[in-house]
Amino acid sequence: MIGIGIDTGGTCTDAVVYDTQNHKVLSSAKTLTTKEDLKIGILKALRSLDPDAVKKASYISLSTTLATNACVENKGGRAKLIMIGVNPKVVDRMQGTYGLPSSDEIYFLPGNPEEKDPALKKPPWKKFIRDLEQFKDYDGVAIVQMNPKYNAGGYELTAEKILKKHLGVKCVRGYDLYQEINVQKRGATALLNARLLPVMDKFFDATEKSLEEMGINLPLVIVKSDGSVMSKEYAKARPVETLLCGPAASVIGAMELAKANDAMIIDMGGTTSDIALMRDGKTVSALSGIRIGSWSTMVKGIAIDTFALGGDSGVKYQNGVMYLDERRMIPLCMLASNYPEVVPQLEALITRRQCYSYPAHEFFVLMNKPKDMSSLFSKEKALIEALEEGPLSFEAAAAAAGASPFVFRMQRLENEGIIMRSGVTPTDIMHLYGDYTEYDARASKLGVAYLQMATDLKEDEICDRVYNMVRSRLYGNLVRILMKHESGRELTDEEETNLLKLTEMIYKTRNSANRFINAGMHTDSTLIGVGGPTGIFLDEVAKLLGSNALVPEWGKVANAIGTAAGNITCSYSVRIEPNMNRQLGYDYCLMGPNGFKGFNEYNEALEAAKTLAETAVKEKAESQGARGEIKVKTKVDEDFYQVHEGSNAVFVLTVVTAEAVSSLV
Repeated sequence: MIGIGIDTGGTCTDAVVYDTQNHKVLSSAKTLTTKEDLKIGILKALRSLDPDAVKKASYISLSTTLATNACVENKGGRAKLIMIGVNPKVVDRMQGTYGLPSSDEIYFLPGNPEEKDPALKKPPWKKFIRDLEQFKDYDGVAIVQMNPKYNAGGYELTAEKILKKHLGVKCVRGYDLYQEINVQKRGATALLNARLLPVMDKFFDATEKSLEEMGINLPLVIVKSDGSVMSKEYAKARPVETLLCGPAASVIGAMELAKANDAMIIDMGGTTSDIALMRDGKTVSALSGIRIGSWSTMVKGIAIDTFALGGDSGVKYQNGVMYLDERRMIPLCMLASNYPEVVPQLEALITRRQCYSYPAHEFFVLMNKPKDMSSLFSKEKALIEALEEGPLSFEAAAAAAGASPFVFRMQRLENEGIIMRSGVTPTDIMHLYGDYTEYDARASKLGVAYLQMATDLKEDEICDRVYNMVRSRLYGNLVRILMKHESGRELTDEEETNLLKLTEMIYKTRNSANRFINAGMHTDSTLIGVGGPTGIFLDEVAKLLGSNALVPEWGKVANAIGTAAGNITCSYSVRIEPNMNRQLGYDYCLMGPNGFKGFNEYNEALEAAKTLAETAVKEKAESQGARGEIKVKTKVDEDFYQVHEGSNAVFVLTVVTAEAVSSLV
């Protein structure tokens, strides 16, 4: 099977035509991501692929940062949450835990199917109909209820039918998304999904129209948070499942390119580095659900640790000392390739043979002009208007804003992504070393020449220190991630600070002949490097960890390969619990997709649970877009508690999980 994989990252959009059966790249392309309109970068990447290879493809698979960015930036459509049978005071008490709004922004409706009192059991539907007017201006409505297992989410279904009948508004049912108990976390996930509905609709509409213009008529799928794929129709209904799908695609691509049982997969991009762990040939998953921005969700995905380190991390100086900033900058070499006038401006700066307390070698670039500038200060407006003509040096930008360069600050515009700095980055050092030669190395050399004056270091010393700063930060974070995994918990701020100091000392003294102690951290896991610059830094870090580094041939487009190589995979779990209400006349309670059912024999309940799980997971795979043979594996996790040796074991819980795997065609 041959597919086209397209990954839109924060810096680059990568595309491949990939033969999944023979594990072979037939064509590849890399273009800059057009954040203002993702489809432009996607189309440019598609047009850069070999047309003959494209004709052989049977599907197109995408991974996108849209949902992730919307969470981080708190953007998306207007959505309202309905909570049935939930106490508003409980929501307020947990404020900030899951990302839910305050209780006065949520619509609460009584009704709990577990209640025996008829007055408390059913929601007052007539009152709900009278209140419908307050939902008419929303793009979507999320609905969750307490104890949905007792009526298979029946109250959510009734509320949805009423809303659609009277208002025609799109609805998201929490129990339809996830069947777990925590109603607030389920509510946060459903609300986030409702907010993302128009975001995904717009993305697919634009992509489909563009493909139509190119005459490409292929099925469209999108990567999920766990690295598998889902159909366009499934994704449009469950966009929350695309959270962190870009890093997940890179992990799947790394597994496709490098066969290993225990490994750390390192994907260094322009802005961040993403790390995932493999144990026994399988990725370690975020079992409690993905947390991103203020949202804590039930979305199950690959456990990915992201930190600020990339080829475009800014190289800064203060009081003559260089350091690596966490914020991304446009490399000078890249800026000069698009704006050649940058080079003579840097040359003129160097001829002064003088450095300043401010970064005179840096430039400002307008990234996204606000439609409404009424809330901006006059100096901010003046700078934006000046930048519309093109990039400005630090001094020229300060002059345009009517400020001295010694006190010039535009932090708000930078934080909001309106403007962006350009300066020396590890990518510039790569150009001087010849490790990467895509852009104009003259600007890189001039930027480093200014740093020489600011730090009293030679060019080769600056280049060496920048590479070592990258390696040291990478080493420190890999140790942090391994320690977190081994401890089974998040490290405290104090623990992280102390660990960072230790790893910095270990890296700094790694080659010293005068040390009295030989400290180090070691792992048996192979370090697999994917992404653009990773391979440049990985060998030294692997050596320090007592491990081996593996950088696959096609590692630079592993994200797009993982996008193309994904299969349909999903799971469904059914629980068997002891029945605590003896008046109902049975001993075991099976919690399935259609509510609960009672059994007196454990083995009978177990067989019923297996059948239910296998049927449900096949239906789920088909809804995600499975068209080939669906292979199902079932596992049983039983929990019995024995008070003391020789006593009868007490049944606590059994979870039957069916896992399905299928292809797209």
